Amino acid sequence: MFQVDYTYTDYEQLLHELARRMEVPVHDDIVYFPPAIANGSFQFIRLPNGLHACIMNCVMEVDWLIHRKKIKEEFYVLRFDELIIPGTLVVTIDEDRVKENNTVKSIAYLTSTMFDWGYLATKGTTFNGIAVLFNKDWLAKYLDITTAESVLSTYISLKSENLNIEPLDNKYKRWMQAIAEVTADNPLRLTIIQNRIMLMIERFFTHMYEKMHNPSFRVPLSPDDINRVMQIESILTKDIYQSPPSIQQLAKMVSISESKLKKDFKIMYGYPIYEYYQKARMQAAQDKLLTGKFSVKEVAMELGYSNLSNFTIAFKKEFGVLPSQLLSDQ
Repeated sequence: MFQVDYTYTDYEQLLHELARRMEVPVHDDIVYFPPAIANGSFQFIRLPNGLHACIMNCVMEVDWLIHRKKIKEEFYVLRFDELIIPGTLVVTIDEDRVKENNTVKSIAYLTSTMFDWGYLATKGTTFNGIAVLFNKDWLAKYLDITTAESVLSTYISLKSENLNIEPLDNKYKRWMQAIAEVTADNPLRLTIIQNRIMLMIERFFTHMYEKMHNPSFRVPLSPDDINRVMQIESILTKDIYQSPPSIQQLAKMVSISESKLKKDFKIMYGYPIYEYYQKARMQAAQDKLLTGKFSVKEVAMELGYSNLSNFTIAFKKEFGVLPSQLLSDQ
């Protein structure tokens, strides 16, 4: 087992500690794991306003334990994690322990340095994660003093309950994918990474702010319900260019009724299943058009539209502009 125990509130120090322990060099704020431990990397990113972030993308070749020990200093970590777990994952937040088997987790959530936190994962787990470190003063500036105190005091009382859990929907995943795919030789690499992470931070806290001002903000779903809905979202968006399964097929995949699936999905993601799927399709279309490498017709055909006008109508409904206008702005 590869075990990392740390108390750092400086991710640059954590980067160098990992490099020292694994006996590998640091290059441009990145360490690459030895093949015997994992296939992938850990990198440190400086964000605007003094924030620190780290990015971890790897497939584990041994069992792992990542454990941040609690300290008295009050810092917070906003995590965006995508985990594919062929074996077992145990998530620990203070005295709360959640064990997952053979599943996919795609969530954003807050943790605090005043609690123990850890992931214990078996060999073969894919871990794509971004963690952002900040203190209460930063959050007070980002929101307002009253709201920051309210958010943090509520979080302290809830720890790992559902208030602070945000599912990584298609928008979050696109930003994470952009971060993962930006090449080392891209002159705008750091700018792109910083921009996407800041967008993710803003979206998380905007949604949390909305929850705090909603009397029924707690997600009325059990951990099992949440995991089932996340599985369905993953199935829907795995290959956006293929026709999705029917509601009946999706419900059978996670062993719940069709009515419960439809209800729970809308609670988690804010849209009915097929409306969410359609939005993801249009976002994929926009991404392709923005590359400047594909015509409107090529994108429409790849998405399965035999009638170009139907695609144009759907695209304008989603973004308020014609796909041809998007190309003309390039």
